[in-house]
Amino acid sequence: MPVIVLLRHGLSSANVSGILAGRAPGVSLTDEGIRALRANLELLPQRHFTHLVHSPLQRCEQTASIAAETADFDRIDVDEAVIELDYGEWTGRPLKELGEEPLWATVVKSASQARFPGGESITEAAERSTARVRDLVAQLREDERADAESRADAEPTDGTEKSAPPRWAMIVSHGDIIKAIIADALGMPLDDFQRLSVAPGSFTVIDFSGDRPVLAAMSVTAAGLAQSAAVGGGGMR
Repeated sequence: MPVIVLLRHGLSSANVSGILAGRAPGVSLTDEGIRALRANLELLPQRHFTHLVHSPLQRCEQTASIAAETADFDRIDVDEAVIELDYGEWTGRPLKELGEEPLWATVVKSASQARFPGGESITEAAERSTARVRDLVAQLREDERADAESRADAEPTDGTEKSAPPRWAMIVSHGDIIKAIIADALGMPLDDFQRLSVAPGSFTVIDFSGDRPVLAAMSVTAAGLAQSAAVGGGGMR
């Protein structure tokens, strides 16, 4: 039963300052963000994961380390495929200021056509991150098949049959990357992905056990909508 949990990094210094952090170094979680993240992780529906992959940026490294205090992970890897969008010349600029840029309307209404000056396009970021999810789901399914074959070959000595361990994985990433993954799972056009919003420190659960992905939970936080000043915590940060 492959299930992917998407965990957005906790509230960061850039979130508080209203800055588009992008891949800028030195952006860390705030004390409030750490406290809220720990409370959110207590709500996880699963505590044993086959794999955790996380963005190499500091705020995601911190988030992954805190997640490892609550859940057990057989393997933890840094993965460039789920790094934040490269916002190029927009990196480090105030969101209020960016809202006045002509490109902003494209980012909001026609995301698939948006490329950040000196950076990457939203489509490129969506393609690399969703491809990583597909690879991860395929690996979980392969692990399940191997488990089933091992159980079939083994002869229980006590007459009981042991069930296979659950195959869950976690991805620790950034808001726009997580939204792109959710949109892909739902079959939603990328141009509509700004209709989604995930709060800092929240987790989203996508069940890949059937023929089509099922969004089981989205932007779960212990404090509900009070987790962020904006509904769902939205905005590109």
